[in-house]
Amino acid sequence: MATLLADEIRQQLIGLVQEQLGIDPGEIAVEIPPQREMGDLAFPLAFDLAKRIRAATGEKKNPREIATRLADGLRGIPGVARVEIAGPGYLNIFFDRPGFFRRLLSEPGQTAGTRSGKLIVEHTSINPNKAAHI
Repeated sequence: MATLLADEIRQQLIGLVQEQLGIDPGEIAVEIPPQREMGDLAFPLAFDLAKRIRAATGEKKNPREIATRLADGLRGIPGVARVEIAGPGYLNIFFDRPGFFRRLLSEPGQTAGTRSGKLIVEHTSINPNKAAHI
């Protein structure tokens, strides 16, 4: 579900960049921040856009201003709790975790009987003389 949301955010960013800046961003890089306090996803898109704008028009744009404009357009996506601008222009996305769990519990999952192919079930055989491990 998180990958679907990341793809949806990417598509929204592509549309926002084309609409607001008139640039085709191409492939948008996404990062997972090293600390959870920084968000669930980080997009360093504003840095690349600032370079492209400067190369194309000679106009110098602040990446943080670009990130602020893009963040305003991402705030209404279902599944996104908040969007923050960090440092000089990172877009940090925080997922709506309680909403994810509510959706997981409300949607019926796929059972093992409907899958095709092999199903492997493993169990542990603990050695009483060593520490348990997986």
